[in-house]
Amino acid sequence: MASRAPVVPKRAPAPKKGIEKQSLPLEEQIRKRAHQIYLQRGRQHGSAVDDWLQAEAELRQAEEEESLSRAEGEGLTSARAVT
Repeated sequence: MASRAPVVPKRAPAPKKGIEKQSLPLEEQIRKRAHQIYLQRGRQHGSAVDDWLQAEAELRQAEEEESLSRAEGEGLTSARAVT
């Protein structure tokens, strides 16, 4: 009987630069991003609140930029200078 090669789990892909909009609720997106930040810091404990707040700020900024970009694409914003 031939022996099987050991099963090696696949590595998760590295996170993409920027924030990817997902179909998850915002809280879950924040949770996942905060965990990524925690991992990037070398799994050092003690900064969970900071990680959460950074993740929330990044996601809200990305959402705001996407909204603005969508509005500009639809011609809903004005480029006129206010004098």
